[in-house]
Amino acid sequence: MSDPLLAPSFVAMLASFSECFTAPSFVTFRHIMAGWVLCVGKHTVTGVLRASGAIGEKHHTSFHRFFRSAAWDLDAIGLCLATMVMKLLPADEPVVVPLDDTLGRHTGKHIKAASMHHDPLLSTRVKPVFHWGHVWVVVAIVIRVPIWDKQFALPVLMRLYRSEKLCKKDRHAFAKKTELAASMIAVLATAFPQRHFRVVADAAYANASIVKKLPSNVHFIGRSRLDAALYAKPRPQRMGRPRVKGARLPAPLARARSSKGWTRLRVEVYGKTVTVQVKVFDALWYVVSGGRPLRFVLVRGWPGHENDDVFCSTDLSLSASGIIHDYCLRWCIEVTFEETKGKLGFEDPQNRTERAVERTAPMALCVYTLTIIWYLTVGKSLKAARLPSFPWYTKKVPAFSDMLAALRRETWRYQLLDPLPLGSRHQKSLAPMLDALAYAA
Repeated sequence: MSDPLLAPSFVAMLASFSECFTAPSFVTFRHIMAGWVLCVGKHTVTGVLRASGAIGEKHHTSFHRFFRSAAWDLDAIGLCLATMVMKLLPADEPVVVPLDDTLGRHTGKHIKAASMHHDPLLSTRVKPVFHWGHVWVVVAIVIRVPIWDKQFALPVLMRLYRSEKLCKKDRHAFAKKTELAASMIAVLATAFPQRHFRVVADAAYANASIVKKLPSNVHFIGRSRLDAALYAKPRPQRMGRPRVKGARLPAPLARARSSKGWTRLRVEVYGKTVTVQVKVFDALWYVVSGGRPLRFVLVRGWPGHENDDVFCSTDLSLSASGIIHDYCLRWCIEVTFEETKGKLGFEDPQNRTERAVERTAPMALCVYTLTIIWYLTVGKSLKAARLPSFPWYTKKVPAFSDMLAALRRETWRYQLLDPLPLGSRHQKSLAPMLDALAYAA
């Protein structure tokens, strides 16, 4: 089979995944990566196959079979991605790990493992909206680019969430989103025991399923509840069964009503420096963390919020500004979801078998991570990485769309302009690029 239709520098990165597949499946994987990058229409399996230029190289059913029944594990790919990301991070700093879930909307009723889910983007407090599709729980790693003053959340591990009703119908063991998240955190922490992680997540993941099961090299930062039942540490006892919690303490909401103890603090919230008021205190949130004390940060004046907020952290050494700063990095994963749905067709696959559903859409998340790694390590120094400049606008900081455009531009430059090696029987052709442009969505 011929080489994939991709820039050689990107193909070289894919060699790291060779141990995740059998030899035939690895060949297919490289072509799927090429098709996913170059596809400008719907990212269905056949759409990716057309964009890859691999039609005729293998029977088209082998590409469907790659997702449906080939012998490979999505977690193994995720850990390879995590290894590549770790190499770009300082070895002596904690790794910030955003955790969240996202809804992939679908319309076909015959798509496997799909069901009705709450749609957080279309819902309001007054009117909840539900949509047919898949929910994915995703663990990412934040990488900072100081020269651009920008952060990216690079997905590494992902799980498909099935509703309880669907699990009963299909006779699957039901697992909550938080349980899926806890399993991925454990996989990541076990694979990199020498690194320290800070998982950041919203209120939905600040519960016992995650906090009580944190590995020793993982801390958690998340949004707490204003009505959380808090307790003091238990006092030592000479006789009887040791107490697991001490006296009941005021809830964050009760503490917020007091005008005493507030401190003004200048912090950066989602890229803007603002002044907020904070109260910091330590307590046991027994239902969530058991006997492990948490640090709470009560915040007043959070941008865009009329009511007070409260955050919690298992790391008692962190200051209020540190907890707020790391929690705000959670927003990067929302940007990742938006980019992968809009640019990489995360919601496009229309699979009708169980394993194909679990494996196909995550390829969009993998391509997102690989594209940014390629750009930061190789692509940004190439001519293909030039940013758009117009009489009315000059771009200085690249977005993901610019990184993807650079990878496509470098691929087509290599395929069309670079001379072929001596003795090669291949012939360069404009047909793949013209076909991609003609059928662009």
